[in-house]
Amino acid sequence: MSRITRDELRRRRAAFVEKAGQAFDQMLGDDGQNGLVTFEEREDRACDLGDGLTRRLLADHLAADESANPGVEVACPLCGKAVHCDAPPPAGQAEMQKRAVRTRRGTVELARAARRCSRCRRFFFPAG
Repeated sequence: MSRITRDELRRRRAAFVEKAGQAFDQMLGDDGQNGLVTFEEREDRACDLGDGLTRRLLADHLAADESANPGVEVACPLCGKAVHCDAPPPAGQAEMQKRAVRTRRGTVELARAARRCSRCRRFFFPAG
């Protein structure tokens, strides 16, 4: 089951469309130029704005990824034994570990469920 509802998708789409409109305004302003004179200024602004929108799309897509948290029990990749999340938060969700990931367009936050196999004594992130 997806971790994100249709209402949440609609909310995120509206927020993205608003950000895209702001990017348009930052590029063109009220006069179609917004103080940008040289080609380099125009290209730099367009690339910065586009990269920001790309990072936002990627972050929203990662947040909707149901494989980031596969549930309460998964198999250890080393020994193959079942690893149970002893004290899952409500709704069977495991605690999510967040980290910054460098992409071609800048840094985005990635959240994944971490597990610890008591037999192997290793932490791992379930495949997904």
